[in-house]
Amino acid sequence: MLVMHDCGLIFVRTRKTAGTSVEIALSGHAGERDIITSMSPRDEALRTAKGGRAPQHHLVPGHTPDKEPVPPGRGPGVRYYNHMPAREIRQLLGADTWDRYLTVCLERSPYEKVVSLYFHRHRTEPRIHIEEFIESGEFKDAFNWPLYTDTGGEVMVDVVIRHERLQAGLDALCARVGLPALVLPRAKSQFRPPDSDYHQVLTPAARRAIEEAYAPEFAHHGYSW
Repeated sequence: MLVMHDCGLIFVRTRKTAGTSVEIALSGHAGERDIITSMSPRDEALRTAKGGRAPQHHLVPGHTPDKEPVPPGRGPGVRYYNHMPAREIRQLLGADTWDRYLTVCLERSPYEKVVSLYFHRHRTEPRIHIEEFIESGEFKDAFNWPLYTDTGGEVMVDVVIRHERLQAGLDALCARVGLPALVLPRAKSQFRPPDSDYHQVLTPAARRAIEEAYAPEFAHHGYSW
């Protein structure tokens, strides 16, 4: 999650949508006043290697972090965190700032997100079967709808960039806010095998479960099998 004051941009980070790569790229253009939330130690190492600005202004004022890295999510002293819902960001920043800035998030086909999450959580063989992954309920962890909608289900962000048109969407975004074109690092893409098309990975039962659990995303964005 990023708040970039100079260009008036708020990036609401969603799950399994290349959000890590985009946040790393954006943080390379952030300034001293901007809010940058923390990521995992592995992703922070990649951010440093790519010249991105480190986390800043994301802690409660006056809080001194422990020697261990501040966790990416909620935690003691953490004010802004990586997968923070838009409604919480708006509340902390204030409605005036939220309304003046351009707000953006990324989204992706639920089928793709679930398969990506499956291979991210189970990176090596022998993996559990996809049906077991579905039955565990873990597959719902990539449900992004609550991250960029209000409690009534209305989309709160100005722009939703679709993963299948990611580069074109980012180019348009950067042109709109006056940022240079982004060069994305390949964060986390190594976990999913190259031949893992969701049509082959997902069983009929898995497909039905995803369509039920992610129904608002299917309905709003028009994703289909």
